[in-house]
Amino acid sequence: MKKCKLAAMAWLSVCIVLFTSCGNSAGASASSTSEVKRTAVSESTAEEKQPYEILREKEDETKQIAADEEQQVKELQDALNAVNFYYEEFDGGDALMGVSPNCENNEKQGKSCIVPVIYVFGPSVDPIACIGFNYIGDTYLDMDTVEIDTDNYRYTYGNTTFITDVQKDKLTISPNGDEKTEEAAFRLVTEDDLDALVDIVESEEVELTFAKYNTAKPVFVECEMPEEDRQAITDVLNAYYLYLNASEKVRAKALADISYTEVES
Repeated sequence: MKKCKLAAMAWLSVCIVLFTSCGNSAGASASSTSEVKRTAVSESTAEEKQPYEILREKEDETKQIAADEEQQVKELQDALNAVNFYYEEFDGGDALMGVSPNCENNEKQGKSCIVPVIYVFGPSVDPIACIGFNYIGDTYLDMDTVEIDTDNYRYTYGNTTFITDVQKDKLTISPNGDEKTEEAAFRLVTEDDLDALVDIVESEEVELTFAKYNTAKPVFVECEMPEEDRQAITDVLNAYYLYLNASEKVRAKALADISYTEVES
């Protein structure tokens, strides 16, 4: 996934001025959801609350999960340390990209999966989130569509909603050393996408479909979402919401002690 990570970082380095100047905390305007289809299946059910759920429910209130600032710093640090960060400098700034180790383990094992990503640009800027779709197979699919079926909905993402062209790579799967093809696409997260990610975590069964539909000879591959994806999504949602609702000082203190890997520009 290294090339895919670099592609996403490069794209955001070009667009960071646009997104931060618009004050967009979710990463994209609501209009960008026009190409995303959500089909209802049944009523959703309530689950026990994660930190991100508590903060989502307090959207119209002052966001504070602890009275003590140091406790807030610790909680944010714990959330940030649950993901692996990659640091890159670019013309006009720098950024940290966070990916759950569960996603990276899925890739090593050759599992197609959802890849939630958080981008952090500094204490004075709200975080940006992305959703990645990572297909691993024996041959390239040339995917242009991703479908996610949960207990309650079907989410359909067409390639017009991706922020880059689909990235292609090859990788070796351990422990047998099998060579596989890899395709990855990323989209900026909207408020609807955040709701979708919560629905995915709360669903008992989630099926992924990676497809090439823009052809008279459609091709598609169906698979169950790896169980590790639930934790990966939870990790990124917790980091995103805790960072989003923290003060600049809490953000700065939390960032001071996290580890990261530097990416060559």
